[in-house]
Formats: sequence, C-alpha cells, structure tokens
Amino acid sequence: MFSKKQLIKLNTRFLVSIVTVTIFLVSCEKIISVDLKTEAARLVVDASINWKKGTAGNQQIIKLTTTAGYNQNTIPVASGAIVTVTNSANTIFIFTEESASGIYVCNNFIPVINENYKLKIVYNGETYISEESLKLTPKISDVEQENDLGFNNDEIGIKINFKDTANQRNFYMMRIDFAESPYPEYQVLDDQFSDGNKITWPYSHIKLATGKILKFTQFGISESYSNYMRILIAASTGSNNGPFQVTPVKVRGNILNQTNTSNYPLGYFRLSETSDSVYTIN
Repeated sequence: MFSKKQLIKLNTRFLVSIVTVTIFLVSCEKIISVDLKTEAARLVVDASINWKKGTAGNQQIIKLTTTAGYNQNTIPVASGAIVTVTNSANTIFIFTEESASGIYVCNNFIPVINENYKLKIVYNGETYISEESLKLTPKISDVEQENDLGFNNDEIGIKINFKDTANQRNFYMMRIDFAESPYPEYQVLDDQFSDGNKITWPYSHIKLATGKILKFTQFGISESYSNYMRILIAASTGSNNGPFQVTPVKVRGNILNQTNTSNYPLGYFRLSETSDSVYTIN
C-alpha cells in the first residue's frame, strides 16, 4: 500500500511525463514541402473520328491540349495548330480551330469503312503524324436485363448483344454512360472465339434501379487501339490488385513527333464506325 504522500508523488510524476511527451510530439510537427519537378509540357491529342451509323459523318472534331503540372487546376489548350487528315486519294480534310479553344472542327469529312487516313498536326514548330484505318462495327441488336443478382439478390445485370461480322478478325470497344457514375466506363473485346456469332457485353452497377437510364456506344477499333485501351483500363483500375497495384505510367499512342522524337505526344488517332442504344431499367 502506498501512503497518501507517495501517491501524490506518483501522480505528479505521471502528469509530468504526459506533459513532457505531449510537448515532444508537438515540437516534432513540421511542414514538409515536396519539390515536385514538372517536366516540359507535351501535346495531348484526342483525335477520335466517330461515324455514327445512319449519319453522314461529315462533321468531326479533334481536341488538342497539353500536359500540366500536378498542382495546376486547369488543362491548357493547344491553340494555333494546323490540323489535317488525308485519305488514300490524297483528299485533304482541314480541321479549323474554334476561337482559340484547342477544338478543331471539320465539316466536310468523308468516312469510308477500311479507308486509310493520315493525321498531320503542326504545333509550335514541330510536326506530328499518325496513320489509321476506319473500322466497322455491327449494330447493337438488343439489351437484356437480369434481376436478383449479387449476394443479397439486390443487384441488376445488363447484357448488350450484337452479331459479329464473320470471316474477319474484329476488335470492339464499348462505352457505358450512366449518370450515377462520375465518368464513362469502357470495355474492349475481340471475336477470336466468336467469329460470326452473337457477342455479349456484360454490365452491372450497384446503383442500377428502376427508371435509371443507360447509354451504350459500341465502336469498331483496330487491334493496336484495343491493346492501347487494355493498358489504359488496367492502369486506371489498378487491375483490381488492391494495395499491390501497378504504378501508373505514361501510355504512348500511335502518334509520332516527326521533328523531335524525344518530345513525343500523348493520345491516339482512331477512326470508328459506331452504334448506340439507350436503355431504361425496368
């Protein structure tokens, strides 16, 4: 048993220890400024030529921006470029910039399935080039809905169906727009084991419910673009590897800097026929 005097001494020492540790911890707080090195800006090219089935496809848009620093809140536009696309007959389609916006528009483009096109961009004294062909896509035939999925039978599943074009190797991309998702979702597949047969895109989202609207857009794409998108999708989702995700890296597309190869751009030149469908959950 401790005497009253001993207890007072022990309590005093305990309080002094707490105060000392607290002062030590507070004194260890220090704001560390990390010097993030920002590399020189690179050109970013969004040259996606999309020809929706049943339309003329004459109006097309190419967007040019540049990379920005980590702490920069706005995306810089690449204004003042000369942008053209040329087909195999040497017909030149000029993309004219709208009001220094980095958005370049062509109103007389002629889309032709399997036609070969060459992109040329002259920006800041450097020339960027690329070449790609326009790929077809079948029409989305129907959309199926399956209820009572998931662990609690409370999840809805969707199947988007189409019939593959037979006797040729085809690659496809699907874009899903859903208001409850902060950004569009993408999937890619090919017909290696389904040539000429029915192919299905599966889709599900925890917030699917009666009355919710989904928009599906299917693209015909090249094998190289399919590989490019697989890498992008894996990098953006971490390949579902949890805490052991692969560190995101720059994914280079099919556009080359002809003037200075070390100053390569980011982005891709793609031409696709598209088919879309809007579906309401019931």
